[in-house]
Amino acid sequence: MSHEPESPSDTDLLAAWRAGDRAAGQELFARYYEAVERFFLNKAGDASVDLIQQTFLACVEGVQGYRGEGSFRSYLFSIAYRQLCRYYRDRNREPVDFASVSACALDLSLSRQMVEREELRLFMSGLRTIPLELQVVLE
Repeated sequence: MSHEPESPSDTDLLAAWRAGDRAAGQELFARYYEAVERFFLNKAGDASVDLIQQTFLACVEGVQGYRGEGSFRSYLFSIAYRQLCRYYRDRNREPVDFASVSACALDLSLSRQMVEREELRLFMSGLRTIPLELQVVLE
């Protein structure tokens, strides 16, 4: 019976990457790329590709400063979260409280605006078909 060798831990890959092993860094990125992609697709739609690149670039630039407190995954997703916050902060003129606002509420893309306009049009069209007294209550 042959046993497949265990894949190295994130800690081992990180140590090798910091020591100059580019393949170890590439393996870490491959390990987490899909998870980071899902994180952004669910929250930023079309801007996801740029945010993914910015996240991994910030990881490369800051890896030597990473103190090893917590998992590499946590470190990477903290970078992703900061990139997402910066993205929405740059898009909105007013300050954003990220603890109380959803990604959907922040999505001001043209396609999202068109969808919202169409939803409002359908709602108003449906509203006109019910008795006037109920229209007033709903408005």
